[in-house]
Amino acid sequence: MHQIYAQMTTMSSQGHRGHRHTAPVRHVAAVHSELSWRLPEVDVERSGRQVVASYWSDQRETTRDYAARNPRGYYVASLFMRTTQLALSTDAGKIHQGEWRSGSFLLSAPGQTLRAQFDTPCEILHLHLSEAFMRRMAEASNGLHLLGGLASVGVSQDDAIAQLGRALLAADDKMCGWQYAERVAAAMVSRYFHLLTQAQLTDGQPPRRIALPRWRLQRVREYVQLHLGQTITLSDMAAAASLSPMHFAAQFRIATGQRPHDYLLACRIDRAKTLLATTDRALIDITLDVGFCTQAHFTTVFKRFTGTTPSLWRRHNYRPASLISEVPRASAEILQLRPSKND
Repeated sequence: MHQIYAQMTTMSSQGHRGHRHTAPVRHVAAVHSELSWRLPEVDVERSGRQVVASYWSDQRETTRDYAARNPRGYYVASLFMRTTQLALSTDAGKIHQGEWRSGSFLLSAPGQTLRAQFDTPCEILHLHLSEAFMRRMAEASNGLHLLGGLASVGVSQDDAIAQLGRALLAADDKMCGWQYAERVAAAMVSRYFHLLTQAQLTDGQPPRRIALPRWRLQRVREYVQLHLGQTITLSDMAAAASLSPMHFAAQFRIATGQRPHDYLLACRIDRAKTLLATTDRALIDITLDVGFCTQAHFTTVFKRFTGTTPSLWRRHNYRPASLISEVPRASAEILQLRPSKND
Protein backbone atom coordinates (compact mmCIF):
# COMPACT_ATOMS: atom_id res chain seq x y z
CA MET A 1 0.00 0.00 0.00
CA HIS A 2 1.33 3.46 -0.92
CA GLN A 3 2.08 5.85 1.93
CA ILE A 4 -0.52 8.40 0.92
CA TYR A 5 -3.20 5.75 1.13
CA ALA A 6 -2.08 4.64 4.55
CA GLN A 7 -2.98 8.14 5.70
CA MET A 8 -6.49 7.80 4.30
CA THR A 9 -7.48 5.13 6.83
CA THR A 10 -7.52 7.85 9.49
CA MET A 11 -8.79 10.71 7.36
CA SER A 12 -11.49 12.94 8.75
CA SER A 13 -15.03 12.00 7.82
CA GLN A 14 -16.20 15.57 7.22
CA GLY A 15 -19.04 15.38 4.76
CA HIS A 16 -19.34 11.61 5.40
CA ARG A 17 -20.67 11.36 8.96
CA GLY A 18 -21.29 7.87 10.16
CA HIS A 19 -19.14 6.41 7.39
CA ARG A 20 -15.53 5.30 7.90
CA HIS A 21 -13.44 5.79 4.77
CA THR A 22 -11.77 2.56 3.65
CA ALA A 23 -8.32 3.01 2.19
CA PRO A 24 -8.15 1.90 -1.44
CA VAL A 25 -5.10 0.17 -2.86
CA ARG A 26 -3.72 1.30 -6.20
CA HIS A 27 -1.07 0.42 -8.72
CA VAL A 28 1.80 2.91 -8.51
CA ALA A 29 1.92 3.19 -12.31
CA ALA A 30 -1.80 3.96 -12.48
CA VAL A 31 -1.94 6.87 -10.03
CA HIS A 32 1.24 8.69 -9.04
CA SER A 33 2.05 10.53 -5.84
CA GLU A 34 2.51 14.30 -5.96
CA LEU A 35 5.57 16.19 -4.73
CA SER A 36 3.39 19.24 -4.27
CA TRP A 37 -0.11 20.32 -5.22
CA ARG A 38 -0.68 19.43 -8.93
CA LEU A 39 2.98 18.37 -9.33
CA PRO A 40 3.28 14.60 -9.99
CA GLU A 41 6.39 12.64 -9.16
CA VAL A 42 6.82 12.04 -12.90
CA ASP A 43 7.63 14.64 -15.56
CA VAL A 44 4.31 14.90 -17.38
CA GLU A 45 5.68 16.73 -20.43
CA ARG A 46 8.36 14.08 -20.97
CA SER A 47 6.23 11.08 -20.05
CA GLY A 48 4.89 10.58 -23.59
CA ARG A 49 1.56 9.50 -22.10
CA GLN A 50 -1.89 10.65 -23.12
CA VAL A 51 -2.99 10.57 -19.47
CA VAL A 52 -1.01 10.90 -16.24
CA ALA A 53 -3.03 10.46 -13.04
CA SER A 54 -1.78 11.74 -9.68
CA TYR A 55 -3.16 12.18 -6.19
CA TRP A 56 -2.79 14.97 -3.62
CA SER A 57 -3.72 14.41 0.02
CA ASP A 58 -3.14 17.02 2.73
CA GLN A 59 -4.81 16.50 6.09
CA ARG A 60 -3.62 19.71 7.75
CA GLU A 61 -6.15 22.13 9.25
CA THR A 62 -3.92 25.18 8.82
CA THR A 63 -4.14 27.61 5.89
CA ARG A 64 -1.86 26.65 2.97
CA ASP A 65 -1.08 28.59 -0.19
CA TYR A 66 -0.04 26.98 -3.47
CA ALA A 67 0.58 28.00 -7.06
CA ALA A 68 1.02 25.62 -10.01
CA ARG A 69 1.31 25.95 -13.77
CA ASN A 70 -0.27 23.31 -15.97
CA PRO A 71 2.22 21.40 -18.17
CA ARG A 72 2.57 22.51 -21.77
CA GLY A 73 0.24 20.54 -24.01
CA TYR A 74 -1.79 19.12 -21.13
CA TYR A 75 -5.15 20.00 -19.62
CA VAL A 76 -5.45 19.26 -15.91
CA ALA A 77 -8.66 17.86 -14.44
CA SER A 78 -9.14 17.97 -10.67
CA LEU A 79 -11.66 15.72 -8.93
CA PHE A 80 -12.28 16.60 -5.29
CA MET A 81 -12.56 13.37 -3.31
CA ARG A 82 -13.78 15.11 -0.17
CA THR A 83 -15.44 18.42 0.68
CA THR A 84 -12.94 21.20 1.40
CA GLN A 85 -12.72 24.95 1.91
CA LEU A 86 -10.71 26.54 -0.87
CA ALA A 87 -10.10 29.86 -2.60
CA LEU A 88 -9.04 29.26 -6.22
CA SER A 89 -7.98 31.83 -8.81
CA THR A 90 -6.13 32.27 -12.11
CA ASP A 91 -4.36 35.26 -13.65
CA ALA A 92 -7.76 36.27 -15.02
CA GLY A 93 -9.33 36.45 -11.55
CA LYS A 94 -11.07 34.47 -8.86
CA ILE A 95 -12.82 31.22 -9.81
CA HIS A 96 -14.48 30.37 -6.53
CA GLN A 97 -14.02 30.89 -2.81
CA GLY A 98 -15.71 28.76 -0.20
CA GLU A 99 -16.84 25.17 -0.06
CA TRP A 100 -15.93 22.72 -2.80
CA ARG A 101 -18.16 19.70 -2.49
CA SER A 102 -16.92 16.14 -2.84
CA GLY A 103 -17.35 15.20 -6.50
CA SER A 104 -16.54 18.69 -7.84
CA PHE A 105 -14.72 18.40 -11.16
CA LEU A 106 -12.44 21.20 -12.34
CA LEU A 107 -10.82 21.39 -15.79
CA SER A 108 -8.13 23.93 -16.70
CA ALA A 109 -6.21 24.55 -19.92
CA PRO A 110 -2.58 23.85 -20.89
CA GLY A 111 -0.06 26.33 -19.53
CA GLN A 112 -2.58 27.96 -17.22
CA THR A 113 -1.45 29.01 -13.75
CA LEU A 114 -3.74 28.33 -10.80
CA ARG A 115 -3.39 29.64 -7.26
CA ALA A 116 -5.07 28.04 -4.28
CA GLN A 117 -5.54 28.69 -0.59
CA PHE A 118 -6.74 25.68 1.40
CA ASP A 119 -8.27 26.14 4.84
CA THR A 120 -9.20 22.52 5.56
CA PRO A 121 -7.89 19.04 4.67
CA CYS A 122 -8.14 18.07 1.02
CA GLU A 123 -7.91 14.99 -1.20
CA ILE A 124 -7.79 15.57 -4.94
CA LEU A 125 -7.33 13.27 -7.92
CA HIS A 126 -5.56 15.06 -10.78
CA LEU A 127 -5.67 13.91 -14.40
CA HIS A 128 -3.11 15.41 -16.77
CA LEU A 129 -4.72 15.05 -20.21
CA SER A 130 -2.84 15.66 -23.46
CA GLU A 131 -4.34 17.97 -26.09
CA ALA A 132 -4.50 15.05 -28.53
CA PHE A 133 -6.43 13.01 -25.97
CA MET A 134 -8.87 15.86 -25.31
CA ARG A 135 -9.45 16.44 -29.00
CA ARG A 136 -10.14 12.74 -29.52
CA MET A 137 -12.63 12.75 -26.64
CA ALA A 138 -14.29 15.90 -27.97
CA GLU A 139 -14.68 14.40 -31.45
CA ALA A 140 -16.15 11.20 -30.01
CA SER A 141 -18.64 13.26 -28.01
CA ASN A 142 -19.51 15.61 -30.91
CA GLY A 143 -18.13 18.35 -28.73
CA LEU A 144 -15.32 19.93 -30.74
CA HIS A 145 -17.10 23.26 -30.43
CA LEU A 146 -16.69 23.01 -26.65
CA LEU A 147 -12.88 22.97 -26.70
CA GLY A 148 -12.62 26.73 -27.17
CA GLY A 149 -14.56 27.24 -23.95
CA LEU A 150 -12.05 25.14 -22.07
CA ALA A 151 -9.42 27.83 -22.50
CA SER A 152 -10.75 29.11 -19.20
CA VAL A 153 -11.52 27.03 -16.13
CA GLY A 154 -14.67 24.93 -16.19
CA VAL A 155 -16.25 23.54 -13.01
CA SER A 156 -18.89 20.85 -12.67
CA GLN A 157 -20.16 18.39 -10.07
CA ASP A 158 -21.36 14.93 -10.95
CA ASP A 159 -21.82 11.68 -9.01
CA ALA A 160 -20.90 9.53 -12.03
CA ILE A 161 -17.54 11.27 -12.46
CA ALA A 162 -16.91 10.92 -8.72
CA GLN A 163 -17.63 7.17 -8.88
CA LEU A 164 -15.18 6.77 -11.76
CA GLY A 165 -12.56 8.62 -9.74
CA ARG A 166 -13.07 6.32 -6.77
CA ALA A 167 -12.76 3.32 -9.08
CA LEU A 168 -9.42 4.60 -10.35
CA LEU A 169 -8.10 5.18 -6.83
CA ALA A 170 -9.20 1.68 -5.83
CA ALA A 171 -7.32 0.06 -8.72
CA ASP A 172 -5.85 -3.35 -7.88
CA ASP A 173 -2.06 -3.35 -7.87
CA LYS A 174 -1.84 -6.67 -9.68
CA MET A 175 -4.47 -5.94 -12.35
CA CYS A 176 -4.21 -2.28 -13.28
CA GLY A 177 -1.63 0.11 -14.66
CA TRP A 178 -1.44 3.39 -16.54
CA GLN A 179 -3.60 1.94 -19.35
CA TYR A 180 -6.41 1.55 -16.83
CA ALA A 181 -5.99 5.19 -15.80
CA GLU A 182 -6.32 6.22 -19.45
CA ARG A 183 -9.53 4.23 -19.91
CA VAL A 184 -11.11 5.62 -16.75
CA ALA A 185 -10.04 9.15 -17.68
CA ALA A 186 -11.67 8.71 -21.10
CA ALA A 187 -14.96 7.84 -19.43
CA MET A 188 -14.69 10.83 -17.06
CA VAL A 189 -13.92 13.32 -19.84
CA SER A 190 -16.68 11.91 -22.07
CA ARG A 191 -19.10 12.37 -19.21
CA TYR A 192 -17.87 15.94 -18.71
CA PHE A 193 -18.45 16.81 -22.37
CA HIS A 194 -21.91 15.26 -22.10
CA LEU A 195 -22.69 17.51 -19.13
CA LEU A 196 -21.52 20.60 -21.01
CA THR A 197 -23.64 19.71 -24.03
CA GLN A 198 -26.71 19.03 -21.89
CA ALA A 199 -26.26 22.35 -20.10
CA GLN A 200 -26.27 24.18 -23.44
CA LEU A 201 -29.39 22.35 -24.60
CA THR A 202 -31.16 23.09 -21.33
CA ASP A 203 -30.31 26.77 -21.62
CA GLY A 204 -31.51 26.78 -25.21
CA GLN A 205 -28.31 28.46 -26.27
CA PRO A 206 -26.28 27.67 -29.40
CA PRO A 207 -22.73 26.40 -28.89
CA ARG A 208 -20.68 29.15 -27.28
CA ARG A 209 -17.84 30.43 -29.44
CA ILE A 210 -15.14 32.38 -27.65
CA ALA A 211 -13.17 35.07 -29.47
CA LEU A 212 -9.62 36.08 -28.62
CA PRO A 213 -9.75 39.16 -26.34
CA ARG A 214 -8.35 42.46 -27.58
CA TRP A 215 -5.33 42.41 -25.27
CA ARG A 216 -4.26 38.99 -26.53
CA LEU A 217 -4.71 40.13 -30.14
CA GLN A 218 -2.50 43.12 -29.46
CA ARG A 219 0.22 40.93 -27.97
CA VAL A 220 0.14 38.72 -31.07
CA ARG A 221 0.29 41.71 -33.38
CA GLU A 222 3.28 43.15 -31.52
CA TYR A 223 5.08 39.81 -31.57
CA VAL A 224 4.52 39.34 -35.31
CA GLN A 225 5.69 42.85 -36.17
CA LEU A 226 8.82 42.43 -34.03
CA HIS A 227 9.78 39.08 -35.56
CA LEU A 228 8.45 39.53 -39.09
CA GLY A 229 11.81 38.77 -40.70
CA GLN A 230 12.11 35.46 -38.86
CA THR A 231 10.34 32.11 -38.95
CA ILE A 232 7.09 32.39 -36.96
CA THR A 233 5.10 29.28 -36.17
CA LEU A 234 1.57 28.81 -34.87
CA SER A 235 3.08 27.81 -31.53
CA ASP A 236 5.05 31.07 -31.42
CA MET A 237 1.91 33.14 -31.97
CA ALA A 238 -0.02 31.07 -29.46
CA ALA A 239 2.71 31.54 -26.86
CA ALA A 240 2.53 35.31 -27.38
CA ALA A 241 -1.17 35.08 -26.53
CA SER A 242 -0.48 32.70 -23.59
CA LEU A 243 -2.70 29.99 -25.06
CA SER A 244 -2.27 26.51 -26.47
CA PRO A 245 -1.98 26.41 -30.30
CA MET A 246 -5.36 24.69 -30.61
CA HIS A 247 -7.22 27.25 -28.51
CA PHE A 248 -5.36 30.16 -30.06
CA ALA A 249 -6.15 29.14 -33.65
CA ALA A 250 -9.86 28.73 -32.90
CA GLN A 251 -10.21 31.98 -30.94
CA PHE A 252 -8.08 33.98 -33.37
CA ARG A 253 -10.28 32.98 -36.29
CA ILE A 254 -13.44 33.92 -34.39
CA ALA A 255 -11.97 37.30 -33.44
CA THR A 256 -10.47 38.23 -36.83
CA GLY A 257 -12.27 36.10 -39.40
CA GLN A 258 -9.00 34.64 -40.70
CA ARG A 259 -6.51 31.90 -39.88
CA PRO A 260 -3.32 32.87 -38.03
CA HIS A 261 -1.20 31.78 -41.02
CA ASP A 262 -3.18 34.00 -43.40
CA TYR A 263 -2.79 36.92 -41.01
CA LEU A 264 0.96 36.33 -40.83
CA LEU A 265 1.28 36.25 -44.62
CA ALA A 266 -0.74 39.45 -44.88
CA CYS A 267 1.63 41.13 -42.44
CA ARG A 268 4.65 39.99 -44.45
CA ILE A 269 3.17 41.26 -47.71
CA ASP A 270 2.19 44.55 -46.11
CA ARG A 271 5.77 45.10 -44.92
CA ALA A 272 7.03 44.16 -48.38
CA LYS A 273 4.78 46.78 -49.98
CA THR A 274 6.27 49.45 -47.75
CA LEU A 275 9.80 48.47 -48.73
CA LEU A 276 8.92 48.18 -52.42
CA ALA A 277 7.27 51.60 -52.45
CA THR A 278 9.88 53.50 -50.44
CA THR A 279 13.25 51.90 -51.23
CA ASP A 280 15.20 50.64 -54.21
CA ARG A 281 16.45 47.55 -52.43
CA ALA A 282 16.78 44.33 -54.41
CA LEU A 283 13.84 41.95 -54.36
CA ILE A 284 15.88 39.19 -52.78
CA ASP A 285 16.78 41.47 -49.86
CA ILE A 286 13.15 42.39 -49.34
CA THR A 287 12.21 38.74 -49.61
CA LEU A 288 14.47 37.82 -46.72
CA ASP A 289 13.59 40.89 -44.65
CA VAL A 290 9.89 40.00 -44.59
CA GLY A 291 10.45 36.37 -43.66
CA PHE A 292 10.33 34.42 -46.93
CA CYS A 293 13.04 31.89 -47.69
CA THR A 294 12.97 32.17 -51.49
CA GLN A 295 12.10 34.92 -53.95
CA ALA A 296 9.91 32.48 -55.88
CA HIS A 297 7.73 31.80 -52.86
CA PHE A 298 7.57 35.49 -52.04
CA THR A 299 6.46 36.30 -55.57
CA THR A 300 3.77 33.60 -55.50
CA VAL A 301 2.29 34.81 -52.22
CA PHE A 302 2.58 38.48 -53.20
CA LYS A 303 0.68 37.83 -56.42
CA ARG A 304 -2.01 35.94 -54.52
CA PHE A 305 -2.58 38.94 -52.26
CA THR A 306 -2.26 41.73 -54.85
CA GLY A 307 -2.96 40.18 -58.23
CA THR A 308 0.41 41.25 -59.61
CA THR A 309 4.13 40.60 -59.17
CA PRO A 310 6.36 42.56 -56.77
CA SER A 311 8.24 44.16 -59.70
CA LEU A 312 5.06 45.39 -61.41
CA TRP A 313 3.60 46.57 -58.12
CA ARG A 314 6.76 48.59 -57.40
CA ARG A 315 6.71 50.07 -60.92
CA HIS A 316 3.24 51.52 -60.30
CA ASN A 317 3.65 52.49 -56.65
CA TYR A 318 7.28 53.47 -56.13
CA ARG A 319 7.76 56.83 -54.52
CA PRO A 320 10.86 57.97 -52.62
CA ALA A 321 10.30 58.11 -48.88
CA SER A 322 10.72 61.88 -48.86
CA LEU A 323 7.69 62.29 -51.14
CA ILE A 324 5.41 59.80 -49.41
CA SER A 325 2.56 61.06 -47.29
CA GLU A 326 0.89 57.66 -47.08
CA VAL A 327 2.10 54.32 -48.37
CA PRO A 328 -0.56 52.24 -50.14
CA ARG A 329 -1.82 49.54 -47.78
CA ALA A 330 -4.18 47.37 -49.75
CA SER A 331 -4.27 44.84 -46.95
CA ALA A 332 -5.14 47.33 -44.20
CA GLU A 333 -8.62 45.91 -43.85
CA ILE A 334 -7.23 42.38 -43.61
CA LEU A 335 -4.71 43.39 -40.96
CA GLN A 336 -7.22 45.19 -38.75
CA LEU A 337 -7.69 43.14 -35.62
CA ARG A 338 -11.32 43.22 -34.66
CA PRO A 339 -11.94 43.38 -30.89
CA SER A 340 -13.99 40.56 -29.42
CA LYS A 341 -17.34 41.13 -27.77
CA ASN A 342 -16.07 39.72 -24.48
CA ASP A 343 -13.24 42.21 -23.87
